[in-house]
Amino acid sequence: MPFILNKKTDTRWHTCHRELRWTDFDQYQHVNNAKYLEFAQDARMVFLKDVLLEMDIAVPPFFVRHTTIDYPRPLSPGESEVAVSSFFTSLGTRSCVMRQQIKDSLGRVASTIDTVMVGIDVMTGKSREWSEQDLKNMGLFLIPVSDDEESNSSETSARERNRTRAVEKANNVS
Repeated sequence: MPFILNKKTDTRWHTCHRELRWTDFDQYQHVNNAKYLEFAQDARMVFLKDVLLEMDIAVPPFFVRHTTIDYPRPLSPGESEVAVSSFFTSLGTRSCVMRQQIKDSLGRVASTIDTVMVGIDVMTGKSREWSEQDLKNMGLFLIPVSDDEESNSSETSARERNRTRAVEKANNVS
């Protein structure tokens, strides 16, 4: 099963693996930065499929509002596979933040992707508040990230400010 229990928070995260292909590498012999977003998108779809099929939980409709990506270490041609872990770091009334970490074969984080997703009413195309059941279901995968766990770098602070602004905008959109 691709779900791993976090005993500290009694929540879960999802992990899937993806083989690296020669087309994932650029002329500098490391994975092209655009590929990380593809890995995250693919992993998000696998996460949703696994939640639907294995846990029999309804997935609310959403759209991606904002994405930030950090690349602390490159993936080199010596890597044949990556692991992508997915979990929520925050839940708002209309939006949530999914964090995905792409790790190399030694478990080192090569990329961290934070994606703000907004609930949507498919009939009107407008944002909507998450239902109580939506929040309960997403809460199964909520692992809040404390300031201590974040790097103190100015890049991380800027990323956090941008993400906070995106969440605030998403929660105020109608």
